[in-house]
Amino acid sequence: MNTTPHPQDEAAPLIDRAIRLAVVGAGPVGLSLAIQAARALPRAQISVFDARAIDADISADPRTLALSLGSVQLLQRLGAWQDGMGQPITEVHVSQQAPSFGGLLGRWMGEPQVRIRAAEMDVPMLGAVLSYGTVTAALQQVWMEACKAGPQRLITRFSTPVRSLKPVEPADGASSPGGVEVDADIAETFDLAVIAEGGVFAEQERKPVTRDYGQVAWVGRVTLDGARGGVAYERFTRHGPAALLPLGPDQAALVWCVDAGDDPVAELTDVQRCCVLNTIFPPEAGRITSVSPLKRFQLGLNAERTLTGGVERDGHREPGRVVRIGNAAQTLHPVAGQGLNLGLRDAHVLVRELVRSNDVDQALRRLDRKRAPDRWSTIAATDFLARSFTWEWPGASGARGLGLAALQTLSPLKSALTRQMMFGRR
Repeated sequence: MNTTPHPQDEAAPLIDRAIRLAVVGAGPVGLSLAIQAARALPRAQISVFDARAIDADISADPRTLALSLGSVQLLQRLGAWQDGMGQPITEVHVSQQAPSFGGLLGRWMGEPQVRIRAAEMDVPMLGAVLSYGTVTAALQQVWMEACKAGPQRLITRFSTPVRSLKPVEPADGASSPGGVEVDADIAETFDLAVIAEGGVFAEQERKPVTRDYGQVAWVGRVTLDGARGGVAYERFTRHGPAALLPLGPDQAALVWCVDAGDDPVAELTDVQRCCVLNTIFPPEAGRITSVSPLKRFQLGLNAERTLTGGVERDGHREPGRVVRIGNAAQTLHPVAGQGLNLGLRDAHVLVRELVRSNDVDQALRRLDRKRAPDRWSTIAATDFLARSFTWEWPGASGARGLGLAALQTLSPLKSALTRQMMFGRR
């Protein structure tokens, strides 16, 4: 008989142990983590905390999300995706508003652009666009069904904001940290607490890696006449990036980034905003006929150096079994649309390492090591693109244009970049 252990056997000590896991935040990242942990750790007790009421209609939240193909596939595996739930992105068109090169070079090369098509990558879609409420409601339904099937170990604590986290002293003689005390009306001790709620940049306390881009994003919806279905447009302008994300035959989500100190959008009427937007996006995007009321958000980078960082106390951080994922770990500029996708990958790898490791502390050490390449390559790329719009030195626009032209020409590079955007760095 072959007695060679199966790779999964190495995880048996942790799987057999009934660890207690607290998930703080019932958004897409927190719920996806809870569902994956419930399936992969069959004896774990998992509690999900959130300040919102259980009967609040989360499906009505209209905020628009751009999911990568990898994120869509994750939701499919979790049973939180149905055909028609989101608008597939079958093509991405990235371009720079003229003037880009100028002079003879500009007339010869034309407007720089990159086109990425799902058919070229041999995939059904590059990603999908849907509302925050739609994806959160679908995940919440899957989680609540799991709770009904296992009420003793899967616990929902809505209308229960977490007030504080405190490290629990390890047992006498132990070298590793103890658990975490979660104070949410009553104090409970868990082996691991995962913070999955982060909020927007303007409302966050500053993390070790932070940068205010001096930009704001105006976000809303537009109605289009003559648009091509399934195409997402990213447009680089001298004020900042602007994007149209497809929502249907004649609808698109708008993200319009401009200088916060000299905001050219704030004083415009809806009619004037339509006129300006029609000068920004290429004609093939369709003619914008109306714009919804827009909301304004401050933009910046705010990131933890590691996902595992302990517990805040008296202005400093003590060691402890606390993990931050999603916006609690990194808030990014929307120029590349990678914030939620990065958070979903954080959650997936955390659960995978809990399964593969012999104890919680080993899993957390492996988590930081495994997530660092994907996290920091995405953070660095997004930060570079966001900051490039603040550069005022001569030729900056031309350099961006040359970069786009080169990317379109170098197919292997474009393919590698596209796969990283769909699945993260592996």
